[in-house]
Amino acid sequence: MCLFVEVTFHAGQRRTLPQTGYRPDAIFNKSGDYWGITFIELHANKFDVPTPAIIEFTFQDCHYKEVHIGQQFLIMEGNHQVGEGEIILIDMRE
Repeated sequence: MCLFVEVTFHAGQRRTLPQTGYRPDAIFNKSGDYWGITFIELHANKFDVPTPAIIEFTFQDCHYKEVHIGQQFLIMEGNHQVGEGEIILIDMRE
C-alpha cells in the first residue's frame, strides 16, 4: 500500500534535499500525532517547488484508513517542520 503525494521541502530548513529512502515523521491530523513515513520514490531537485513522490507508512498496516485524497500533511524532523505535502492518490493494493 502506498500514497502518491506532492511534496515541497522548504529552503533553509535542510542543507540538502532528501531522496528515495528518506524516513521522516509526518503530521496528518489535527491531534498532532507523529506518524513515520518512508519515501519509496522521491527525486526532489529544488527547494520550494512541488515534487511528486510515493510514500508509505513505516508501519505498513497503520493509518491508511485515517487518510484521504486531498489531505495535507507536514513533514517533520523532530519538532522541526522541513516541508509539507498533499495526498494525490491512495493505492491500497499490496
